[in-house]
Amino acid sequence: MITKKKKQISNDELLTVKEASELLKVSEITIKRYVAKEVIPSVKIGGARRIIRNDVWDTFVEKINFERQEKSTIITEPEVNYVPSREIEKEEKKSKLGFNNLTPSEWALLSKNVINENDIFNPVWNDLSSPRNKYQLEHGAVYPVKLAERLIKMYSATNDTVFDPFLGIGSTIIAAQSQNRHSVGIELNPRFSEIAQQWLDDVQGLFKNDKVYKIFNDDCRNMLTHIRKDKIQLTVTSPPYADFIHKSVKDRSTTHKTSVITYENNSTVKPYSDHKQDFGNLPYNDFLLEIKNILKDNFEVTKPGGYSCWVVKDYRDTKNKIPYIPFHSDLANVGQDAGWLYHDLLIWDQTGQRRLVLLGYPSIFYVNQNCSFIVVFRKSK
Repeated sequence: MITKKKKQISNDELLTVKEASELLKVSEITIKRYVAKEVIPSVKIGGARRIIRNDVWDTFVEKINFERQEKSTIITEPEVNYVPSREIEKEEKKSKLGFNNLTPSEWALLSKNVINENDIFNPVWNDLSSPRNKYQLEHGAVYPVKLAERLIKMYSATNDTVFDPFLGIGSTIIAAQSQNRHSVGIELNPRFSEIAQQWLDDVQGLFKNDKVYKIFNDDCRNMLTHIRKDKIQLTVTSPPYADFIHKSVKDRSTTHKTSVITYENNSTVKPYSDHKQDFGNLPYNDFLLEIKNILKDNFEVTKPGGYSCWVVKDYRDTKNKIPYIPFHSDLANVGQDAGWLYHDLLIWDQTGQRRLVLLGYPSIFYVNQNCSFIVVFRKSK
C-alpha cells in the first residue's frame, strides 16, 4: 500500500509505465495490472500514473525475475487480468494507430489549424504567448517555446532530430530539449548563437537529458557541411523577413512614432544584424531566391516522410503602393519548387496580444494583420 511519505519522493525515484515495462521486459499491460492491484506502489502526478522505485519496488523486481525463471521450468496457472479485456484492447489499438507516441485523440487535439489564444475548446494551444525571459528580450522577433513544442510533438517522436537553420536565440532547440529530441541549430549572428548556448546550458543544468544538441555560429547556406543527408525528422524555424524589418524600423520612427502600434501594443522591432549575408538585409525577390536554395538543402538533410515548419507573417509595403505581400503563399510556392509537398497551413491568431487600430485612415482602410502563418512542408517517402 502507498503511505503518506509519497509526497517526499523525488522525480529520480519515479518511473513511467513505459519505463517500468522496458526495465522489467514485460508488457505495459502487465505493469498496469500490478499497479491496479497495488502490488507496485505508484502515485498520480499531473493526471499520469508514476511508479515508485523503492524497497517495495526492488522486491517486486525480484518477484518478476523469479516468476520468469519459474515459467521456463514449470507450467503456471493462467494470469488473471485485473484490467478488463476491452480496456486492454482499446489501449493496444490506440498504441498501434497512434502517431509519435500520441494517441489519435491526442494528436487530433493538437491539430486544429487555427491556433487561438483564448479558445477554451482547444486548451492545448492556449496561452502560447507569454512574457519574454531575459534571453528572448535580446531578439527582435521570437515565437513562443510552447509553439515549437506543439509542432515538435505533432511531427516528431522521442529521439528524433529537430533542426532550425535560423536559430536566433534558440527557441527551437530549447523546445526540442524539453521534448527529449536531439537538435541542431545554425545562427549567423554570433551574439544570438552565444545567447542560445547560454540558454541551453541553463536549461540543461536543471533538466539535463542524454540527447545531443549542437549550435553552429555560421551561415545556414553552409547547412550541408554540418548535417548529413536524411538526418532531420523536423525543421521548425522562422526566417528573417527580407528587408521588411528595416522598413518597419524606419516607418515607426516617422509615421508611427507616437502611435498605438508602438506604445499600447508594446510592439518592438529591430534588425538582426548589418551582415551582408543576413537574409534580413535582402530585397524581397532576392530573399525568395535565397530561401529557395535553403529549402533545397533542407530537403536534402530531411528524412523521407519528414516535415519542415516555417513560422511567417504576411506584410504590407504601402510606401511602394503594394497593399499586401502574401509571404506565406510565396514561401509555399518556392518550397514546392524546391521539391517539398505543401502539406498544411496553420494560422496562429495573435489578436489577444494586440489592440486593434485604425489603419489607412482617412483615405484607405486596411484590416489588422494580427496573425501569423505556419507553412508545413513534407518530404514524400
